[in-house]
Amino acid sequence: MNKDINEMVLETAQKTNKTPEEIKALVEAKVQKFSGLLTEQGAIFMIQKELGVGQKESYEQIDIGKLTEGMKGIEVKGTVEIIFPIKEFEKGGKKGKLKSFILSDGTGEIRVTLWNDQVDKYELTKGSEVILSNVLISKYNEKMQLTLGFNGILNVTNKKEETFEKLSELKAGMNSVNVIGRVLRKYPCKDFESGERKGKLCSFQFGDETAILRATAWNDKADELEKFNEGDAIEIKNAYTKEGRFGVELHLGYPAQLGESKKTVSSVVEILKESMQEKKINQLVDGENALIEGKIKSVEKGNFVYEICAKCGKKIQKTESGILCENCGETTSKKNAVISLTIEDDTAAIRTNFFGKNALSAIQMGQEELELALDAKSTDVLTAELNGKLIDKIIKIYGYQRTNSFSGTNEFVAREIL
Repeated sequence: MNKDINEMVLETAQKTNKTPEEIKALVEAKVQKFSGLLTEQGAIFMIQKELGVGQKESYEQIDIGKLTEGMKGIEVKGTVEIIFPIKEFEKGGKKGKLKSFILSDGTGEIRVTLWNDQVDKYELTKGSEVILSNVLISKYNEKMQLTLGFNGILNVTNKKEETFEKLSELKAGMNSVNVIGRVLRKYPCKDFESGERKGKLCSFQFGDETAILRATAWNDKADELEKFNEGDAIEIKNAYTKEGRFGVELHLGYPAQLGESKKTVSSVVEILKESMQEKKINQLVDGENALIEGKIKSVEKGNFVYEICAKCGKKIQKTESGILCENCGETTSKKNAVISLTIEDDTAAIRTNFFGKNALSAIQMGQEELELALDAKSTDVLTAELNGKLIDKIIKIYGYQRTNSFSGTNEFVAREIL
């Protein structure tokens, strides 16, 4: 139990004929009864009420729809509807952070803002029921907002486990959408200007085992998306849907969050198996997904790795004072594998490019092994060794053909090796 819970246990024990150990046992029993959906804070709050022991102070509970600017020292109860990303800021030479969420109770809704230490203190999930005691009501941009007052406290009385929808279940007009899937295809990002607004958008193809749809990341989310490669498994939270030219589209606006998924996600091949078409090299069409099979005829000369930003995954720029990521300002980098192989079947040959994990799989090496090899020998020597190891091996690749903008020749981009 954390410090706050222990203080509440001692307070409850002092006001009853029970020992702290007995109160702790009641808390644990209450948590188990609700199968982990009730936090310890919520449990001690319920036990205090059952034993007739109030909190240190009693606050009047007001419906959200009745809140007015200037109210303070009150209690508000509701359900967490939307959780916004944590924002970091600097003011007066001091750094801080805040996290906001939307709270509703059937009579209305209000934005709640947690500041600095409060951000890490309270773990929130969409759908959880909470009680905020000793709060302040103010206005910002003509909208009501709520903050915790001095010694204010947030109790999670019923914790809702995070849920994720399947893409096939999505309909136009949905908000606060959580989904898990893979980035199947990334399209070039675009800058836009609408009236006085300027921004950036990055569209991508997103899929799970149930459906594939078009998604668009806007502004800051577009920058975050750029660190992910095609084939990466990601979690998207607090997105919204709308009807597009080809059906339901997923949109990532300011409240959205995206990050690498640690959950089991179907492979690219499993997601695309129904649309996967095997073709001969001479049948390939630009931009069309296809499966090709052929012999490795040569390993092309190259650097085998390139540096990317350690934070956001974008290419970095080298300056006189070191390295710098123009996207996020990071000054540290990591190496990403890249390899080009010429693949040939009985109709034609094509240069095929592999990146990241696919590049390592193609040359049958690990990242550390590749970096050690490059430290010990020249790229020419390594190219010769790989040619001796890989030439005439059969390989089956899923990807798409594109035209190289510099040479004007066709090339194949590997998305997954079967």
